[in-house]
Formats: sequence, C-alpha cells, structure tokens
Amino acid sequence: MKKVKLNVMTTNNHLNNFIELDSKSREELLKTSDELLKVEHLDLDNTKYLAKILFYLQKYDESIEQYKRALTLNSDDENAIVFIGINYFKKGNYEKAIKYFNKGFEKDSENECLLSYKMLSHEFINDYDNAIKCGEQILKNNPKNISVINRLVDYHFELKNYDDCLDYINQIEYKDNYKKALILYESKLYEECIETASKIKTAQSYHLAGKAYYKLENTVKAVKYLFKSYETDFNIDVLFEISDIYFEAKDYKKAIYFLKKVLIHDDLNVEAYSKIAFAYVESLDWFDAIEYAKKALEISKKVPQAYITLAEAYVQLEDREKALNIIEEGLCENPKSVDLWVEKGGLNFPYDMITFKESYKKAISLNPMDYTIYSKYIDLLLIEDEFEEVKKYYNKLLLVNPLFEKSFQELKDRWLL
Repeated sequence: MKKVKLNVMTTNNHLNNFIELDSKSREELLKTSDELLKVEHLDLDNTKYLAKILFYLQKYDESIEQYKRALTLNSDDENAIVFIGINYFKKGNYEKAIKYFNKGFEKDSENECLLSYKMLSHEFINDYDNAIKCGEQILKNNPKNISVINRLVDYHFELKNYDDCLDYINQIEYKDNYKKALILYESKLYEECIETASKIKTAQSYHLAGKAYYKLENTVKAVKYLFKSYETDFNIDVLFEISDIYFEAKDYKKAIYFLKKVLIHDDLNVEAYSKIAFAYVESLDWFDAIEYAKKALEISKKVPQAYITLAEAYVQLEDREKALNIIEEGLCENPKSVDLWVEKGGLNFPYDMITFKESYKKAISLNPMDYTIYSKYIDLLLIEDEFEEVKKYYNKLLLVNPLFEKSFQELKDRWLL
C-alpha cells in the first residue's frame, strides 16, 4: 500500500516542544549535546533535554539511550516512554515502537499523537486490522479527520472490506476517483464503477471501465474502453486481455488481429506467437498454426503450449509420429510440464496403453491436486473397460475433490450403455 504522509507532529504537546531547537544551528546543538554527554550525573530534565536534542539531530540510537536513562530516574515519565517509541518508529523498528506506544497509552489512552504513530506503525508492518482500530479511535474524538478517513479506506481496501471502504468514502469528499472506481468494481457495483471511472481520462480508468463493461456482458463497450486504454499508454498487456475476450467468444479471427498488434510492438513476443498458433488450430487452419508455433519455439523452447499446438496441428494432418516427436522434444526442454505429459498420454491412447498410463501417472505425480487430470485419465480408461484402474484413480480423485459429481457406478454405467 502506498504510504501517504500523515502529519502527527502537531497533534500533541509532546511534539510541540522543538520550537526552541529550530532557532539553533546544528553546530550549536552538537556542542550542547557534547557538553551534556560529559556530565557524569545528569538530572531528569537535562537527560530528557539531551535526548530531545539527539532526536532532533536524528541520532535515534543515542536518543533512545538517554530516554531510557530518564526512565531509570522516573519510570513513569510519559514523555520518555512516548519518545522512545517515536525514535524506534523513525528507525523503522515498528514492532518496538508499538511496544512503547502501548506503554504510553497506559498513561494517556486518548492521546491522538500516540494513536497516529501507532496506526502508522501497524500500517507499515501490514497489520491493517490493528491500524483500523487506531484510526477508529482517532475518529471518535476527531470525526472529521480526513487524513485518517483516507487511510481507513486504504486499510479496508487491503483487507477487501469493500463495503467499509464505501462507508468511509461517503463520509467525505473523496478525491481519488480511480480508487473509488476500483472499490466499486470490487464491490461488483459495475455501473457505478463505470460512472466514476468516466470522470477520469487515464489509461487506468479506461481499463477499469472496460473490465466493468465486460462483467456486465457488454463485450462491444468492454473492447472499446480497453482499446482506449491501450491507445493512451500502449500497454500490450491490454491487447492480450482483448484477445482473451475474443477467445472466450470463440471469435478467433479478432483474437488473432489483436495478438498481431502485439507483434508490431514486440516481434519477439513468444506468448503472442503461441496464442496466435492456438487460435489458428481452433480455426482449423493447420498450416498457419504450424508456422506461428514454430516461430514461438524459435524464440524460446520453454513454451509447452507451443509444442502442444504444433503437435495437434500435425495430428490433424494425420502425422501422428511427427506429433509424438514434437511432444518428446518439448518434454526434453520442459520435463516438469504437466500439460506435455497429459498430451503425450493422449497421443499414445489407445495405441500404446503402457506409455499412455505412464504419462498420465507422471502428470498426476507432478500435480497431484489437479482433479481434472484424474478425470481425463478415468474417462479414457473407461473407453478401454479398465474398471479396476478406474476405481483406483476414482478413489484418489475423491481425496482431491470430494465433491466430484459422478459416482463410480455412474461412470461405469455410462460406458456400459
């Protein structure tokens, strides 16, 4: 989360006693601190004054040491307790800072300065629940503290408490329209998200509006706004998003169109080549699929999907041997690719049942929690009446996905009919 500056230096008398030091030069302060350090037995007030100078000079370790000395002279000194915490805060040791701020609360539970520092300390260690508690306590005494309200919006956003975000946003004139639009999007208030995002003319806002239109199943406007986002900052990731929309709609021609726009920006983009190849396979255009899959593999051998697409194109051209060789090449480069092992199993079914079974078992061993692999394996085994093997892997499937909808008997009956 972006850390926004919060002014806590004017909220309490503890932090208003540096005015006298502002009028002195650094050299004067260093001289004073050196003189005080030479005194063998400083009284409480001078010890705290020395600690204050050292804090002002950003010598936080030395300041902590002197404030702790002050506590040996008066263990209840609230000022010393508070400033030890603030010193630790300045050092970035937020856990220790919180420890001393909590001690300070024992003396003054309504101290807004301490609450502010404690809130920030929790924020900086991503402890948003406790940061929220501090912020809410501040608002009890100062309900119009806009800075704190803005932070509470951020904390609730980090915790995905979007309704709470909106509650706080509605209390003030919230200026961050993009953040508000994002919260509305996450709250599934897509029309309000679009209305808010439309007030901003940025790539981010166009992108968010496009995503909201897509959630509303308005594909035309979704693509329109996503493309406006792309035209604003030429982020090719948006072109991939648009192509994915067309993939889902099975409009492969348009998916290819936007993926080829990616290649105008980056003619070595392996993901674009691989996806174009896949789109051509889905379009039954085997030769173009082969061309783009090969281009992807020329750029990188670490693209399992390109091997699979290439193999599938050759299968459709009735060259199963070529397809098998391609998958073997892919496995040499990507031996832990589950998808390649599944593809190898599928290509060997039912011609070589031993290799088929070995390949699926290897895929399962690489990703034992993916129930879809078990399901595919079982479906193929049923075709060959391998009921004992089916039962064995059906039981394993239930361990991974106890809610699998088909019983073993239903599976068996389906293939016996």
